[in-house]
Amino acid sequence: MIPRVVISSFRGMSGKTIISLALIYGLFRQGLRVAPFKVGPDYIDPSYHAAVAGRPSRNLDVVLMGERGVVERFVKFSRGADVAVVEGVLGLYDSFDGVSELGSTAQVAKLLKAPVVLVLNGERVNRTLRAVVRGLRQFDPEVKIPGVILTNVTRSQAEKLKKSLPEEGVEVLGAVPKSEKLAEVFSYRHLGLTPVGERGDVPNIVEALVKYVLPNIDLDAVVALAKSAGDLPYDADEGGETPRGTCRVGIVFDRAFTFYYPEVFEEAKSLGEVVFLDSLNMQELPPVDVVFVGGGFPETSAEELERNRAFRSALLRYVERGGKLYAECGGLMYLTSSIVVGGSEYEMVGAVDAVTVMLKRPVGKGYAWGVVEGRTPVAPVGTKLVGHEFHYSKIVLRERVETAIRLERGVGIGGGIDGVVKGNMHAQYLHIHPYTYSVLRALCRST
Repeated sequence: MIPRVVISSFRGMSGKTIISLALIYGLFRQGLRVAPFKVGPDYIDPSYHAAVAGRPSRNLDVVLMGERGVVERFVKFSRGADVAVVEGVLGLYDSFDGVSELGSTAQVAKLLKAPVVLVLNGERVNRTLRAVVRGLRQFDPEVKIPGVILTNVTRSQAEKLKKSLPEEGVEVLGAVPKSEKLAEVFSYRHLGLTPVGERGDVPNIVEALVKYVLPNIDLDAVVALAKSAGDLPYDADEGGETPRGTCRVGIVFDRAFTFYYPEVFEEAKSLGEVVFLDSLNMQELPPVDVVFVGGGFPETSAEELERNRAFRSALLRYVERGGKLYAECGGLMYLTSSIVVGGSEYEMVGAVDAVTVMLKRPVGKGYAWGVVEGRTPVAPVGTKLVGHEFHYSKIVLRERVETAIRLERGVGIGGGIDGVVKGNMHAQYLHIHPYTYSVLRALCRST
């Protein structure tokens, strides 16, 4: 069974992503085939993993995929790799409901029988980290925590912790000094790190890892811990070759729209042909059977999106002529009449007569699900759709619209509903992973 390690901490924003990236790239640079994974439904961190691993990073989410689904996906997507690195979500024991372990990094570590390496931010703390480690190790003895990596520490502080922490039963695998350069390269925005596809500076990311992080981590010791992972109870079905279809799927994939699971591209390819669309630079919409506008940050590219009137007009004509289009979150925002951000209003596609308003606090955040109760091209009535939402925007409708989804959990467009339907267009805030439901397959089926 493949060696594997889970990277976690006692809280979110403690440096898990930086350490995970360093391990992924460091082992990749040594010639190992590294399979990266991310606990939870996140898009952004996996985009960084993929940038340094040379292969897609896959989500492992018990809430969306179930326990068996998580293990099967891990086995399937780690097959052929030499080692797997799984980045956790939030703090080690933080969960979906805050009461049970459902959806927590700890639950995934136990399912994968993988050792956990804790990332401990040492800023303004020293001996207290012993108490943190002791508490995390004792909270659930089934979670194996054999190692830690320190961050934001001075040289003298690191030496003290390297002497004291082993008394808590953990090996100190590294001590990364505080670095203004790291903070600059890995800067946060309201949803997390700036997506790689929006930044376009992978060499800078790699340089920061090589210069400021990797020299301070014992990669051999990490691999040794990874080899202590237990055997998993079952294998994943490899499946046979799926005949390729004839559906031409246009996917809007550019700096403004980067939120796609790798399975979306793979599924689109299996259904026929993938046509990548650039909402910032393309002047026309090429012949396609289906258009997918994923999530992202249209508000940060609002001026450029407004400037490209030709593409906006082409997309509007496509919708008005009955073209099949599916949009999630940022895609929904793009389809409204305008986006208001920073005191300015920018014209968008106008397929939905509404104004998107950016707010300072999250409007929808977390897992969400609902039932299809109205007509929509993406799913039959009665279908349960499960996913997540995370948006700082709301849409203010200026027309009456048909909606397809009654939410049982989540915010959607407001009032417990989501899924604006116009003809063959369906736009919603809810993000759906293809593992739970295939929107593209539903749209291409009737093409």
